[in-house]
Amino acid sequence: MANTVSLENLGAAIEQELTLYSEQVQEGVETAAASAMKKLVKQTRATAPKGARGSFKKNITSTKKKRGPREVTQVWHVKGPDARLTHLLVHGHATRDGGRTKADPFLKNALDQVLPEYEREIKEAIRK
Repeated sequence: MANTVSLENLGAAIEQELTLYSEQVQEGVETAAASAMKKLVKQTRATAPKGARGSFKKNITSTKKKRGPREVTQVWHVKGPDARLTHLLVHGHATRDGGRTKADPFLKNALDQVLPEYEREIKEAIRK
């Protein structure tokens, strides 16, 4: 049986339902983001080029960053001294003898695999 709401309490009832819906969507988005970030880190570690030291793959990770009182963002990054290599690997760079290295789109390829599922999970969280 449906609950009845008087006209005087209609605004408060709508506000309560919207707050509940907002919290559920936010929780669903955070869960989807954490899952997608975990998959992205795993995928980029598997497909990243192996450097001379081999430490680049090991330093790929993600971090949660707070942007507001209730807003959390997932950030993909490479730790330590290898962080500066990411741009050079993805876009290629000049060599000592005047040539250029070939770009390795490992990050874009991983994103292309992870993003469709992430978007689907976000849409699902909004529908619920």
